Amino acid sequence: MQADAGVRQRGLLDRRIAFADTERAANYVFPFIDRRWRVPFIVVDLSMGPPCVLEVPIRVDQYRFRTPLGTSDLRRIESVPLDELAKLVHYDPWWMFRRVSGVDQAWIEAVFATNIATPFRHGGITHRVRDLVFSANLDRLEAVEAKRGAFHAVTFHPGDIELLALRSSPPARADFVRTRVAKAL
Repeated sequence: MQADAGVRQRGLLDRRIAFADTERAANYVFPFIDRRWRVPFIVVDLSMGPPCVLEVPIRVDQYRFRTPLGTSDLRRIESVPLDELAKLVHYDPWWMFRRVSGVDQAWIEAVFATNIATPFRHGGITHRVRDLVFSANLDRLEAVEAKRGAFHAVTFHPGDIELLALRSSPPARADFVRTRVAKAL
């Protein structure tokens, strides 16, 4: 992951974060983005309980991240007001929050509602987000890479699309069993 090439969301798995007081492994890192394409905070899973909120900036240094903050500066996701979450988006193609435990259900649902990993329409054409490209400090989103059909790639930059319009409802719940309807012959 090179800093000058931007940081891709799909590359934010299984990285190390060097805090001011220690270094920890992070299973995933999800920047949350506002309508101005700025990142007010990231959510990290440090394999030690529920996901935590970390303020930005966080600098890319080879294959790890560095922050001047200590681990005591981490806060629970519930510390973010629900109305603030409603004004943000994030991209989680793996729907990792399905597996989260120890977090109030209202915040899990609010995080699901901010995920832009579902198809969206722009200019009358259906697109699917393929990746997000962030600045080296993870403090702003620089591009949304999307697919249109099987082979057409499209890159959106600030001003091209409204990020909040890309949100949709979460996928079907894992505990919901869909019955198949047989077609008549």
